[in-house]
Amino acid sequence: MTIDWLYFAFIGCLAGFFGGLLGIGGGSVTLPLLFFALKKFNLPDSDLMHIVLGTTFASMILNSATAVYFHSKRGFLPWKIVFTVLPSAILGPILGSYVATLLSGPTLRFSFGIFQVLLAIYFFLPRHKRIEVIDKPLHPLALNIPTFIIGTIGGILGIGGGIIMVPFLEMMGVYLKKAIGAAACTSCVMLTSSALGFLAWGLNEPPLLPYQVGFIYLPAFMIIALFSILTSFLGVQVVHRLQVLSLKRIFSIALAILGILVIVKD
Repeated sequence: MTIDWLYFAFIGCLAGFFGGLLGIGGGSVTLPLLFFALKKFNLPDSDLMHIVLGTTFASMILNSATAVYFHSKRGFLPWKIVFTVLPSAILGPILGSYVATLLSGPTLRFSFGIFQVLLAIYFFLPRHKRIEVIDKPLHPLALNIPTFIIGTIGGILGIGGGIIMVPFLEMMGVYLKKAIGAAACTSCVMLTSSALGFLAWGLNEPPLLPYQVGFIYLPAFMIIALFSILTSFLGVQVVHRLQVLSLKRIFSIALAILGILVIVKD
C-alpha cells in the first residue's frame, strides 16, 4: 500500500510540474500512469478505464482551480466569455462521461492513445509566434456549440479541454492571454462536470476497489491532487529559467510512448 501511495504521489508531482510548465491540466500524464498503476488489480478492462477516467478528472480539479486563481489575479479572465460558454462547459462533459461508460475498454484505450500521439506531435513541432488580434463581440452560439463538442470529447478522452479551447478562442479573435485564462476556467468547469458524471454513473455499479466511490478511486484522487498542486508552482518557475522548447520535445516523446503503451498493453 505504501508503494502505491508513493507512486500516486509521483504521478501527482509529474502532472503538476508539466501542467505548470506547459499550461495543461495534467490529464495526459495522470491517465496513462494511473492506468498502469491500477492494472495490477486485474479489473475488467472497461471498469478499469472508467475508474481511471473518473479518478483522473477528479484529481485535476484542484490543480486547474489554482491556475484559474492566478489567471484571475493577473486580470486575464474574460468573465463574459466564461459565463457565455458555462452551459456547454457543464453539459458537454456530462454527456461525454455518460458516453464513455457505454464504450468498451479497448475503444477508450485506443481513443486516448491516438489523442495522446496527436498531442505529442502538437508539442514537438515548432510553432510560429501567434499574432494577437483585437477582441470582438462573439455570438453565443458560435462559442457554445464548439465548447459543447470540446467538452463532450474531453469527457470521453480524459482531458479537461483547455488544450483545445485555447486555439479555438484565438481563432475566434480573443487575445492569447485572455484565451488561456478563459480556457483554464472552462477547463476547470469541464473537469468538475466530468468527475461528477463518472461519480454519478459509477454509483449504479458495485465498487471493485476499496475506497472507491462511483468511478473514482479516492486514495489515488486525494494523493495525486495534493502533490500536483505542490509541484505546479515549480513548473511555472522553470518556464522562466530553462529552455522550455527542449523540455517540450522530451515531454512530447514521453507522451507518444505512453499513448502507444496504453493502446497495446493487454
